[in-house]
Amino acid sequence: MKKFVLPFLLLCMALLAVACGGESMADDLLGEIQERGTIRVSTDANYEPQSFLDDSGNFVGFDIDVATEIAKRLGVEVEFITPDWDLITAGNWGGQWDMSVGSMTVTTGRQEVLDFANPPYYYTPAQFAASAASGITTLDQLNDQAICVGLSTTYESWLNGDLDALGLPETSYYATAPTGISIVPLQSDNECAQQIQAGRTEFSVFLTSQTVVDAAIREGVPVVKVGSPVYSENLAVAFDKNAPLSNVTLVARVNQIITEMHNDGTLSELSLKWFGEDLTQAPN
Repeated sequence: MKKFVLPFLLLCMALLAVACGGESMADDLLGEIQERGTIRVSTDANYEPQSFLDDSGNFVGFDIDVATEIAKRLGVEVEFITPDWDLITAGNWGGQWDMSVGSMTVTTGRQEVLDFANPPYYYTPAQFAASAASGITTLDQLNDQAICVGLSTTYESWLNGDLDALGLPETSYYATAPTGISIVPLQSDNECAQQIQAGRTEFSVFLTSQTVVDAAIREGVPVVKVGSPVYSENLAVAFDKNAPLSNVTLVARVNQIITEMHNDGTLSELSLKWFGEDLTQAPN
């Protein structure tokens, strides 16, 4: 009888591991997600109207709806995770989340560490705004100003003149950056408007998505648009190049889903719902 004890114990341990949700048997990230039944999506809890918490503490917004629809078409549930933006854009996520649906602009620098779904799911102009009390309304008034941006954003790169890192096509740029400026980085560019509303005087100007400026104005934040948009961003779902499991099939499937959502009008409907306009067509 004793010679059967060890094999029997090993069998019991294997069965217990399966019963308790042991290591995945999947050989790629899509397989693991399907096995798990949940896709973990990084997003921002303070980026209205793209993603934010409602009065009940639920995630809502354009990015939230897009991520939820992608999960639905993958046949899984969605779980939202809110790491800091600079951690998301740095790559090397360590398997803590599976993809980012957080209005991330495709740039040359980010493509070194991240894979992006193609096509982008929407496009948005970068827009300056200023405190209404500042009297700043035109782009030529921005020289020598302190300008607030989100940390590790394309807005910060553009203001620093790092167009190579942005890697946007020439047709995406509509203006040149102001001169003599100082940059005030906050954790999220949405915080710039909130800090102006709270009475912070270190800066009067910020650069962010036009959608964020429009949302702030609708919410009664005392800011105004400064001039016209300065460049256009191509925003796409992102994946970690160095994920513990291969993301090749996941990226391919999400590419297909985004294309389907463009073709069947889902993305246009969500854009109209949250922005009041269709931002899902590439600018000419």
